Amino acid sequence: MNYFTRMIIVAGALVPSLMIAEKSPVVSSPKPNVIVIMVDDMGYGGVSCFDNRNFKTPEIDRLCAEGMKLTDFHSNGAVCSPTRAALMTGRYQQRSGCDEVVNADPRVPMHHIGIHADEWTFAEAMQSSGYATAIFGKWHLGYKPEFHPMRHGFDEFNGFISGNIDAHSHMDRMRVQDWWQGEALKDEPGYHTDLINKHAVDFIERHQSEPFFLYVAHGTPHSPHQARASKIQRGPDKGKIPDWAPEETYSKDRKSEDWLIRHFILPVDEGVGQIRAKLEELGIADNTIVWFVSDNGGTGGNFTTSPLTKGNKSQFYEGGHRVPGIVWAPGRVTPGSVSDELMLTFDIMPTSLDMSGIEAPEGLELDGVNLAGAIFKNESLPHKIRFWNMGSKGALRDGHWKIVVSGSESLLFDLEADPRETKNIATQYPERVTEMRRVYDAMLEETIADSPYTKPEKPKSKASKPAKKKN
Repeated sequence: MNYFTRMIIVAGALVPSLMIAEKSPVVSSPKPNVIVIMVDDMGYGGVSCFDNRNFKTPEIDRLCAEGMKLTDFHSNGAVCSPTRAALMTGRYQQRSGCDEVVNADPRVPMHHIGIHADEWTFAEAMQSSGYATAIFGKWHLGYKPEFHPMRHGFDEFNGFISGNIDAHSHMDRMRVQDWWQGEALKDEPGYHTDLINKHAVDFIERHQSEPFFLYVAHGTPHSPHQARASKIQRGPDKGKIPDWAPEETYSKDRKSEDWLIRHFILPVDEGVGQIRAKLEELGIADNTIVWFVSDNGGTGGNFTTSPLTKGNKSQFYEGGHRVPGIVWAPGRVTPGSVSDELMLTFDIMPTSLDMSGIEAPEGLELDGVNLAGAIFKNESLPHKIRFWNMGSKGALRDGHWKIVVSGSESLLFDLEADPRETKNIATQYPERVTEMRRVYDAMLEETIADSPYTKPEKPKSKASKPAKKKN
């Protein structure tokens, strides 16, 4: 049992038991419903069943108590778009060319990048097998019409395509209206989290008699940090409180019941509870698999970073990509179980395809692996080396060894002995650093070669050298 598992079990012990008597998981009928709930910019400190020390998230905690806690789950990227591309393709984001943030500013080259028509997406795979498919919330995989989610396997879409919107006016950071209903740019009054929750529950109700794939992509807790009664921050009504807002005022005091961040995150928690309750009400919970994950680590502004992990969003220390992970699947997952197997976002797709009896097209190899054995049978996963990259920075994980890359330098950490990455031991193991950096460079070169986009040639890595110890 590693350090994170020990610490997270301690945190989980504080969550009151909400489970029925434990029983051995029994695999249900074929074609289970699949729901992926992805929060935005949430680190370990975002939910109380992991390391939120400020307030409780009771519905997410219940999901965890009745399901499996994934203590070594990682986003594929340290920022938004790359992780979402990995989720949608089951492959490293470098292969699809979505390995950096798709930018809201049309003057920036990455504004014109998006998920290519040739990609075989998670939604297309499920759709081809008779699943009803929907995404409600954040897409962030391209602005052009050909990148729209309904061109990539989704039957329904209500949400936004940019990286973040005002929770009330639904304007992106360029002050452009960004709320879609289907393929039409058409606003819908309401608080963004409440709208996403409403559409998710309605979709489940309408498709209860057929298999469905539902992607619930929240914009919380990404900035702007707005609760239901916060002022509008973007657009002509800036400074006004929306008509639908409850009578609430917010505090900057973390210990207060009125703390803004608490009221910002708890509507997501409420939505998780609404989804679970609807599944149980309709009698389809036993044939549904729910994933709760984040697209990258937390930020200082949203207070979801954790002292258990070093770093934050956009960094390749653990705090940038080790995120909360939960699987809830009544009758399949042992309630209250914990896995410390290494898992990444792109593993969700191949796991779901296997559960649904769907095979990838001939010649297409997914980078993600099937997690069913680890999740449903408590088996160990085959050893896999994993890497992260954006620009000149990145990381590579080989068992408990990890290098963090910056240009030509490579820091080395032993996550088993030093999970908070406090001691760079690269100078003690120069041969290990050299070999891990060689693998990192090779994996990066091989995956980028598949990108459909021509990008300026990146500077070739100089011979890797161990970074000097910095404590």
